[in-house]
Amino acid sequence: MDTAEKIKKSVIEGNVLDDQGNWVPLVERMDVEKKILDRLTGGKVLCNGRWVPISHASETARKEGIAPPQETRSFSRRRAPKSV
Repeated sequence: MDTAEKIKKSVIEGNVLDDQGNWVPLVERMDVEKKILDRLTGGKVLCNGRWVPISHASETARKEGIAPPQETRSFSRRRAPKSV
């Protein structure tokens, strides 16, 4: 069976890829994503492998000298994307 057929078979069986690239049931993946969204809407973010309040993560990033991702900078400080 070629790769396209394996993918088609997995999707028909109700599977999706997880973060590690493994095929898992869609219901299982939906549960994981719901837990993540619940934590995010609760004001927590993943920082050093733990879910912590945003203020704690921000403080940790400052202490470690980590700049915020480009997407989180204010609009006035963003640059237009380079053309391809």
